[in-house]
Amino acid sequence: MNYKYTLVCLLLLLGLIYCTSSKKPINKQDLRKIELLLSKHKKYAFIDLYRKEIQQEEKKYHIKKCDSLFDLSSTELVQENCLFMDFYSEDHSSYIDQNYQSMINKWLKKDYPPSIPADNPNIKMTMTFKKALDFYESADLDKYIDSLRVVCHRKYKENKLESINCIN
Repeated sequence: MNYKYTLVCLLLLLGLIYCTSSKKPINKQDLRKIELLLSKHKKYAFIDLYRKEIQQEEKKYHIKKCDSLFDLSSTELVQENCLFMDFYSEDHSSYIDQNYQSMINKWLKKDYPPSIPADNPNIKMTMTFKKALDFYESADLDKYIDSLRVVCHRKYKENKLESINCIN
């Protein structure tokens, strides 16, 4: 009888050891990389809003595009840091989702009129960069990045956070 009890305890102990040893240990350097990755997402969202705000202003004021500069900042962030790899895929609906788009659209709808009148009525003035900077520092964007943080940590624990390999 004593052997059965000892055997059951031993099996439970071995099972417990197996369960705890099969989890990936949390590496402080990887946690730093996750935070760096999230800061890249925050920068991307800032640039995305800024670019869309400029397009919105160009439509509003009927600015014709004969020659223009094309800012590749958001494209560079995506390519250099593998931002699409973990968050723009079918297994993570939140970045392609309504949450991101509704956050961007909410900020695009905000009115930021210039406080200084123009001397020349033909000059169209905007507060595009101010709006984008306020968005970058907003609780809306922080809340969104926190939702990505949950996904990052879950994927990290499952050994599925591939973009961590792109962060130095």
